[in-house]
Amino acid sequence: MERTYRLLFRPFAWATFLKLSAVAAITEGIVVNIRFSLPAASSSDAGSDVPSFNLSAILAAPGFVLFAVLGAVAAILIGLLVFYLVTQLRFAFFHCLVHQTRELQPCWSLYRVQTERFFKASLLVWLTLLGLAILTLGVVVVAAWVLVGTPTEDGKLDLGHFFILFTPCAFIVLFLILAAIGSELVLHDFILPHMALENATFREAWTAVRRTISADREAFLSYFILRLLLPLIAAVVLFIAASIVLLIVFGILGMSAAGFNVLLEDATGVGAYLLMGLNTLFVLLGLGIGSVVAVSLGGPLGVYIRNYALLFYGGHYKALGDLLYPPLPPADSSVNARWRPSCIVGGAWRQPSNTSPK
Repeated sequence: MERTYRLLFRPFAWATFLKLSAVAAITEGIVVNIRFSLPAASSSDAGSDVPSFNLSAILAAPGFVLFAVLGAVAAILIGLLVFYLVTQLRFAFFHCLVHQTRELQPCWSLYRVQTERFFKASLLVWLTLLGLAILTLGVVVVAAWVLVGTPTEDGKLDLGHFFILFTPCAFIVLFLILAAIGSELVLHDFILPHMALENATFREAWTAVRRTISADREAFLSYFILRLLLPLIAAVVLFIAASIVLLIVFGILGMSAAGFNVLLEDATGVGAYLLMGLNTLFVLLGLGIGSVVAVSLGGPLGVYIRNYALLFYGGHYKALGDLLYPPLPPADSSVNARWRPSCIVGGAWRQPSNTSPK
């Protein structure tokens, strides 16, 4: 909490706060639900002249298949590009948190090699999980087909078959979810620091992480539990806070928009264009204010989560721990060294063995 406060609020500047909070929310995947809508028109025949949407005609169009394929390829490429940029942003944000600097631009190009390695490894991990998810879906479909094909004598679903078939499926789905969450934590909390600080390959980083986890399984198990519970508890608090703030802000915007809609409801010509412009302005204001509120609430949570992960693993990874808390200089051997009231030995406070009122 102290490191989070120092990075975001000391000294406080709105531009820096919003920048770092937005980066934290993006890299940690924190999403705040924003629901803002303008009041609907009161006229009963407002939508009577709206043409119907014919989906079958669109699907039967000559170039639809080619358009769909090109669109899917473009969506995949854009998704991969966004994934790569977020990965590079993770390394830059890691550098900011470790070195307690607020400048992101100098850190952006420091880890290009590490970003490419981490991106390829993460992509391989997630493709493997996607393949397992597809296999799991196939197992669920087969179980459902068998269940429907083996009803009871009166034509109803057999509960015995249901539990026999879907209990293993439930455990497989649960295992897959835990595997995805565990992969995310191991990748970003443990493997990324090794690749960033040592320029290690993914295999070398994974070997070091596996050795570290094996040396202290209980501590890492406790960390995994807290790492899941703390964001969950914080998400509940964040949801309540965001709901209260956005309810007030969006309520004011909604009432203002409703007033202008009533005032200019029957306007024509310039008045109709003015109403359209005002509605557009209110939508943009709602999106902008909602985004600022979401970043302001979710950003500090993201910074806290990442600092928590760094401080924990810094206690098991010496290179990271030395950057977070630089080693103390060697003790002075002069007489003045005996005047110090206490010192740190092995991480605990102890009194020096030779102290005197002199």
